[in-house]
Amino acid sequence: MALTEYDSELDIDPMFATTHREVWRRLGECGTWWTGTERVAAMSEARAAFECQLCSERSDALSPSMIEGTHDSVSELPRQAVELVHKLTTDPGRLTQEWANATIDALGEERYVELAIIVCTQYVIESFAKCLGLALLELPTPGEGAPSQVRPTDVGDVGAWVSQTLDKALANVSRAGSLVPDTEILWRDIVQCHYSRGAEFAELVWDRALSRPQTELVASTVSSLNECFY
Repeated sequence: MALTEYDSELDIDPMFATTHREVWRRLGECGTWWTGTERVAAMSEARAAFECQLCSERSDALSPSMIEGTHDSVSELPRQAVELVHKLTTDPGRLTQEWANATIDALGEERYVELAIIVCTQYVIESFAKCLGLALLELPTPGEGAPSQVRPTDVGDVGAWVSQTLDKALANVSRAGSLVPDTEILWRDIVQCHYSRGAEFAELVWDRALSRPQTELVASTVSSLNECFY
């Protein structure tokens, strides 16, 4: 049965439950560079990262590179994939280009980007639930099929850590995951749900519980606390 609202005494717009459930299901589908089983395994690793001893020690360290060890993995994913998922989940503010380059060399640029999108999308959905005291969704059923491994033709070096679309009409943050568009759309759906709401984003006055200035203040504060590059 499709989830159309969260089980909560809070007055939560049903739009969130509907969007979260649909995006959650699609996160488990076969991707462009990872199978459905591998994508769901990555989601299980993202949850496990919060209980990982190595991640905890690295988070407490002055520099994560000072701490060596093995992640408390719960899947059969490659070691570098587990490292990517755990690090992006627990310590994203201290990622370095040197680390990213090494991970990309091991996994491949496209596989790196697809996993990153999955982790970021999952993080929003689960953070929403945790902050409001809601139950986490069960991991999705892995989809069948084989990855198409089709790389877009309109991507290239734009000065970022990974290749992105060359369409300069889009803001950098809007094309960060454009190397894997079929998975990036899931992130866009979450952004639309929680923030931009399509054409409404161009308006300076919003008819929401929070005004446009209030929304931007919250967004800027959270970005600062998360040490977001932007």
